[in-house]
Amino acid sequence: MRYHLISISALVALSGAASLGKAPKHATVVTSRTVSETEYDFIIAGGGISGLTVADRLTEDPNVKVLVIESGPFDQDEYYILTPGAFFTTFPANYMWLPLPSTPQAALQNKVFNVPAGKVVGGGSVVNAMVFSENHTPPDPAYAQAANFSYDASVHGRDGPVQASYPNFSYPGAGVWFEAAVNSGLSAIADSNAGGGTGVITTPYVTSATTRTRNHARLNHYARVQPRANYHVLDSHTVSRIIFNENKEAVGVEYLPTAGGASLTVNATMEVLVAAGAIHTPQLLQLSGVGPKSLLESLNIPVVVDLPGVGANFQDQPSIIVPYNGKSRLTNNIHPNIGTLSTDPAYDAAQRALFDATREGPYQLTRGLSNNLALPSLCQATPNLAKCKSILDSARSANSDTYLPPNTHPSVARGYKLQRELTIRQLSGAQTPVSMIHWDTASSVRMYFLRPFSRGTVKISSTNPLTWPLIDFQTLVDPVDQDLVVASFLKNRHIMSQPGMAALNPLEASPFNNNITDEQALKNILSGVTEPSSAHQCCTAAMMDRDLGGVVDKNMKVYGVEGIRVIDTSYWPMVLTSAPTATTYASGEKIADAIKKEYCLDGFRTG
Repeated sequence: MRYHLISISALVALSGAASLGKAPKHATVVTSRTVSETEYDFIIAGGGISGLTVADRLTEDPNVKVLVIESGPFDQDEYYILTPGAFFTTFPANYMWLPLPSTPQAALQNKVFNVPAGKVVGGGSVVNAMVFSENHTPPDPAYAQAANFSYDASVHGRDGPVQASYPNFSYPGAGVWFEAAVNSGLSAIADSNAGGGTGVITTPYVTSATTRTRNHARLNHYARVQPRANYHVLDSHTVSRIIFNENKEAVGVEYLPTAGGASLTVNATMEVLVAAGAIHTPQLLQLSGVGPKSLLESLNIPVVVDLPGVGANFQDQPSIIVPYNGKSRLTNNIHPNIGTLSTDPAYDAAQRALFDATREGPYQLTRGLSNNLALPSLCQATPNLAKCKSILDSARSANSDTYLPPNTHPSVARGYKLQRELTIRQLSGAQTPVSMIHWDTASSVRMYFLRPFSRGTVKISSTNPLTWPLIDFQTLVDPVDQDLVVASFLKNRHIMSQPGMAALNPLEASPFNNNITDEQALKNILSGVTEPSSAHQCCTAAMMDRDLGGVVDKNMKVYGVEGIRVIDTSYWPMVLTSAPTATTYASGEKIADAIKKEYCLDGFRTG
């Protein structure tokens, strides 16, 4: 097997508190015209977690000038952004790509979905649910040897710019559910970031242990180092094209206001680093002439290099919500619970005041979430080993090409065949979670499906960089994924039937209802309620060998050209974790070290 994947075992972890005051954001913010008149060493397209992490690390060398161009604006330290308990009490429309529709999803009753993606300095870390949990699967030995991949719990971080903490508040029902999950056959895990894959966890949040507020990438990798004169950010502008010379070397980028307007250019003397996210990174590469030849020629884009894997191999983690007792709480539920904030205005106001004064109480928790998660393996999710084996046998017996998107290039199909074999081996083991199950302590369970077999695509349909690409998740197209969803659904039912939870009388509401047990009937229902994205998009510019549909090599350098790396989750060949935030930060650290080592820059970390 010839994957390549950098080691991401040196994980970013906990640190002290950050200032809550509004940072003077204009110390290194530059204007569009100033940028066009300046030459930079590195230009980073995208100012999310990956882009800001790498920019922070590269500018540790005062002789290196870095420009980050981000499509979205700076946030303004809004209360609903920083405070977990106010999460999504105001929808962050200014900080999201809207509209960003999918194509009709064939296996989801042909529905069209909005694709969640951050458009703000700090990216998804500004608008996500703040979960800081990795649950890496220990690597398959053959894969680890071939891919230069390792996981070593002994290098668990203890300090650094990214702050994470455990809230010191839990709703009383959370403990009941945790015990029920353990009684269902899952093991309790003390540290979700120490290498364990399956079990029941209490998850930390990406929040300061002192202020209990969100610690996003704009704070921990920009505001913290803002005095650096060599670290520039141009917000509310979009990179529209990478500029190449006659030798296929990237020498700069073209950019324009995200709201529309005239384009300008800026030069890069070293590299262009692409960190626009798994939707917009392949879009930018394709607009620049790097991608499938047939697609580029159909839009009259000059082909710089034919890379069929650009925009292929698209993955996310679908989810469903199981409601209980209609829109109300469980019949005999314990109070207070997460729903009380919404149903009791006096309680909500009192808890907000408590948090503002003391940093205590339920406002430490992301609104709508508890702090416990269950992560069963496939064989833990199924009622018996025979059923587990049956699902795995179905996965093995299927032709790996059958459910790939139409006109998939042979190289991409070869790479997927290896991915499929690896996923089957992972799901056969005891340490790979098939799903992540979360009861909010009120009226619903959300399940996330972590290891899908289905693969989608991201393709441009226009040469206009401000036109959204065609986003096709292909969710549940592979029938094995439907089996995995049903298994996870039934595992949730098993947890909710344990004595402690049964006492709360959790009755599944429409469209499920507790009496539906037929698997085909459940599949029909699930196809109507599955959401294709958890904003965990990845893998559209995969690090694999070129003849396997790969786009970048083991140093994240794009094949066939010089001076471009893909540094965001687009380069992942497969979904790596249960939630990507922590791994994305860690990946940025390792990529920055690789770049600094290559150019002998100050601040290279050997440990």
